[in-house]
Amino acid sequence: SSRKEWAKAAEGYEAVAARVPNRFGEKSLLQAARLNFFDLKQYEKAGRYYNSLKEFASTQENKLEAMRGLLRSQYQLAKWPEAQENAKELLVYKGANADDKVLANVVLARAAEADAQYDLAISYYRNAAAGTKGELSAASRYGIAWCQFKQSKWKEAEKSAFEVINKNGSYENWVARSYLLLGDIYMQQNDFFNAKATFQSVVENASQPELKEEAQRKLNQATEAERKQTNVSSVNH
Repeated sequence: SSRKEWAKAAEGYEAVAARVPNRFGEKSLLQAARLNFFDLKQYEKAGRYYNSLKEFASTQENKLEAMRGLLRSQYQLAKWPEAQENAKELLVYKGANADDKVLANVVLARAAEADAQYDLAISYYRNAAAGTKGELSAASRYGIAWCQFKQSKWKEAEKSAFEVINKNGSYENWVARSYLLLGDIYMQQNDFFNAKATFQSVVENASQPELKEEAQRKLNQATEAERKQTNVSSVNH
């Protein structure tokens, strides 16, 4: 199979790359990194080779590819804190393109979010959303809504969740997640009627089984919470 051949090729390059710096080291590092990233999807290994390449690169072109490859590997592995330094460098690196900057902003947003620095995360997500129309714009707009939710800013979070639905409607996964978040926002405000309707729409329309299940679980919780509230108010009257 071609996977076997790639693995064999990667081994050859890795053997030379292991002895850097040498005359063939830079080229071998690049090939080992590319094979591991694109063909073998070994992101941990790819990250190590891109990291070495970043250190030994003799041309600006190779240095840029190393930083870009390292960032993509870190993104695949969700290594947010570790990726910050490289992301910040890439943001200001000469020759970095729009896609590089979007990914760097997303990584920095995720790192800030993981650190509960929600305002900082939102500012990075805004940069990312403005820089692309692709899936990362949907992910970034959702990130903004999520951070506002974590800050208990219900009105702002609701508005941001609707932005995903209205502006990134073709990304079904992020639309479904935004509806789930809307349901959570309504639950926080004891608006069980809208929470139930929202979760119900995900149960009916989501194509991903895990999102359907999550919506059903939340729908059951909303129904139960509403029932308890109704019982309490009938006792009080």
